[in-house]
Amino acid sequence: MPVNLEVPDWGLILPQFIIFLTTIVVSLLDAFLPKSKQYSVLTVVSLLGYGLGLVTLLGQAGENRSTFHGLFLADGLTVFLSLIILVAAILTVLTSASYVQHLEGRMPIGEFYTLLSFATLGALITSAAGDMVILYVGIELSSLATYILTAFAKRRTTALEGALKYFLLGLFASAILLYGMAWIYGSTGSTNLEEIATSLGGLVSGEDNLEASLLLGLLLVIVGLGFKIAAVPFHFWTPDAYDGAPTPVTGYMSVIPKAAAFAAIIRLIIQGLEPLSDEWATLLAVLALITMVFGNIVAVAQRNVKRMLAYSSIAHTGYMLAGFAAYRVAEGFGDGSEAADLGVASVLYYLLAYSFMNIGAFAIVSWIQHRGRGMELEDFNGLGASHPLPAAAMTVFLISLMGIPPTIGFYAKYYVIVALIDANLLWLALAIVVMSAVSAFFYLRVVAVMYFEEGRETDRPFSTPLLNAGIALMVVGVFVLGLFSGNIIDLAGDWSDALTIVATARP
Repeated sequence: MPVNLEVPDWGLILPQFIIFLTTIVVSLLDAFLPKSKQYSVLTVVSLLGYGLGLVTLLGQAGENRSTFHGLFLADGLTVFLSLIILVAAILTVLTSASYVQHLEGRMPIGEFYTLLSFATLGALITSAAGDMVILYVGIELSSLATYILTAFAKRRTTALEGALKYFLLGLFASAILLYGMAWIYGSTGSTNLEEIATSLGGLVSGEDNLEASLLLGLLLVIVGLGFKIAAVPFHFWTPDAYDGAPTPVTGYMSVIPKAAAFAAIIRLIIQGLEPLSDEWATLLAVLALITMVFGNIVAVAQRNVKRMLAYSSIAHTGYMLAGFAAYRVAEGFGDGSEAADLGVASVLYYLLAYSFMNIGAFAIVSWIQHRGRGMELEDFNGLGASHPLPAAAMTVFLISLMGIPPTIGFYAKYYVIVALIDANLLWLALAIVVMSAVSAFFYLRVVAVMYFEEGRETDRPFSTPLLNAGIALMVVGVFVLGLFSGNIIDLAGDWSDALTIVATARP
C-alpha cells in the first residue's frame, strides 16, 4: 500500500524560524561580544529579527494552508495573532532596553533578550498550532521563559516571591491542561484539532447526554487555560507576579503570554471543541462576568499603580472572554453568521488594542522609575506640571483602557458589546458598560493626581531615547488604530473565517 508522504512547506514557518534564529544569534553575541557593546548591538539585532519576522508574516496574508500533516496552520488567524505577538515584542524591546541596562542592578541584557525571544517563539507556535501536542509545546515554551523573566530582578525578594507563585501554580495548571487533553484524545482518538471536531460532531449528533469523559476533558482544559489568561478564580498568581517582575516584563507578561493563551482557546475550544459549544458557552460567559467584576472592584482599592494595572488586566481578560461567549451563542456556526464572525474578530481586535494601551501604561511607570520615583499613587503627584508629555501619554493610555472615544480602547469594547447584543447576551454587554464605569474611578484617580496634586520639585535626570520612542509610537497607535478600526475588524473577521472550515466539513 503506497504511503502518502507530504513534503513540508518550509516557507510557511519562515516567520517562526526567523525568531528562532534571532534567539540563537542573540545568545551567541551575548557570549562573545564585549560588555560595552552588548546593549546597542543586541537591541538592534532583536528589533531587526522581530521586524523581519513581521515582514515575512505579512507576506503570508490571505493564505489558508497547512504543513507537517496539519500540525502547523498558516491561515489568516495565524497571521493576525502572530502580528499582535510580534508587534508586542517590538514594543517590549523599545520600552525595556534602558530599564534592563540601568535599573535593578544592571540585569544581563543578553539573557533578557534571549528569554524574550523564546517566549515570543512559544506564543507564535501556539497561534499556528493545528494539533494539541504542538499547542501544548508552544504554551509551555512561552510559559517557562516567562517564569524566568518574572524573577529576573533577582535581588528583590518580591520578584522571587512572585515568580515562585507563578511557577508553582503554572505547573499545576499545565498538568491540568495536559490531563484534559489526554481525556479528549481518549474520547476522539486524535490530537489533530480538525479531526477532533469531526469526531465530536459524530459523537454529539443525536445524543442527549454526552460521555462523562468529554465533559471532564472540557472542564480540565478550561481550568488550565483559565490560569494562563488569569481568569477568576485562577488569577491568584497575577498580582504578586506582576508587582514583583521588572516593570517592562510586567507589560510584556500582560500581553504576549495572554495572547498565546487566547490563541490556544480559539484553536482548542472554539475550533476543536466547537461541537461541545452548548456545554462551554455558559461557563465562558459566567467566567467573563466574574473576572471583569472582580478585577475592577479590587483595582479600586489599590494605591500601588503597578498592582492596580495588574488587577485591571484581569478585568480586561473578562472583557475578551465575553467576546468568545458571543461567538458561540450565535446560531449557524460556519454559515457566515455575522455575530459569530464578530465575536472572534472583536477578541482579535481587543488583543491588538490591549497590546498598545497596556504596554504603554507600564512604559510610563518605567519612565518615572528612571527618574527616581516609585510606583505608588503619590509618586505620580504633579507629573503633569513637571513632565507634561509623559503625563499626557499616561492620560491617553488610561482613558483608552477605560474605553473613552476616540481611542482604540473604546472601539475594542464597542465591538465586543455589539457582538454580545447580536448574540442576545444583553446582560453581559450591560456588565461591560457598568464595569467600565467602575474602572473610571481608579484610572481617572491617577490622572487627577498628575494634574491636580503638588509634586516634587526635581527628578533625577535620565536619558531614555528608545523608551521615549516606544511611548510615542504607542500613543500614535492608540489613536490611529482606533480611526481605522472598521478596516481592522473587517480584516480580523475575514482572517478568522478559517475557523468555519471545520464546522462546514463535519457531519
